[in-house]
Amino acid sequence: MSETKIIKINSERPEVEKIDEAVAILKGGGIIAFPTETVYGLAALVNDKNAVERLRQIKQRDDGKKFSMCVYNISQIEYFASEISPFAYRLMKKFWPGPLTLVLKSGDSETIGFRMPDHGVAQLLLRRVTTPVFAPSANPPGKKEPICADDVLAELDGAIDAVIDAGISKLGVASTVCAVEDNNYNILRQGAVSEDLIQEESKYKNVLFVCTGNSCRSAMAEGLMKKIVKDNKYIKVTSAGVAAFDGMSASAEAVMVMQQQGVDISEHRAHMLTDEMIRESDYILVMSQDHKRQVLYMDPSSENRVFLLKEFAAQDNGNLNIPDPIGMEIRFYEQVLEVLQESIERLVLKIK
Repeated sequence: MSETKIIKINSERPEVEKIDEAVAILKGGGIIAFPTETVYGLAALVNDKNAVERLRQIKQRDDGKKFSMCVYNISQIEYFASEISPFAYRLMKKFWPGPLTLVLKSGDSETIGFRMPDHGVAQLLLRRVTTPVFAPSANPPGKKEPICADDVLAELDGAIDAVIDAGISKLGVASTVCAVEDNNYNILRQGAVSEDLIQEESKYKNVLFVCTGNSCRSAMAEGLMKKIVKDNKYIKVTSAGVAAFDGMSASAEAVMVMQQQGVDISEHRAHMLTDEMIRESDYILVMSQDHKRQVLYMDPSSENRVFLLKEFAAQDNGNLNIPDPIGMEIRFYEQVLEVLQESIERLVLKIK
């Protein structure tokens, strides 16, 4: 059994050449220990069967229990996870990088945990190696989770190829492990993130209105709904356009008819629809079938969250599109506003 190599790194200014030394060990089929803000973890490339098998032997874990994965960006998770709800995305946005492990459904209909560490050395390592790593804590079963390189070596010297020594972990407490499905969660292990914070986040609903330029219909809809739900802090309302010019003001006619409703949208500025907006929204309300097709083209997984806004109106007359009033007279804007208001009032009842 060979001695474990110690790679000492400045935690504030990590030396790239030393990180690359650890990367080379991983890419060569090795196992290393590395620091995170919680405790030190072990790393093996997820696509290296021999290294993963060694990891199982070290952790005394059979094939039925999967390791959690460490990543440096969300797109890596999307490759492995089959269902990521808006709630899960919001938890990522709020707590990552940080001490929260999210357990999500994987492509094989099982589950897998994901984490994005909040530690400069860990982040640089993950970016340089590019491939996600399986990363359980760097201790044998039943032993205390290590908070420094010496703790790792006390139990695993000779069993792993290298340890990155970047000092003592900031938190010294393992990550919270939280399983998420749709808008539901289950704390599997209490750690650095309290359940109260996760529970609070689960109460929110994001509503996104979508039209073409985000200067008329969706801007008016956003203003109306914000007025209706102004006393409910858990409903967040935004709007965007599939062909919007970022920063464009609402049309003068839209501002005028909204003023008649006691709603000021004069400060509204248009936003182009983004993938991030779609994936973080629980309800995506579009003005036309064409808008719905464009949303689904951007994110096919949003199918169960995209609705034609007029579906919520009492009468649809067979046409579920809300016409674009741009360039039309003020009376036409007022007619569109009536449809928006009726639909949104009924939508709010569904969300509550």
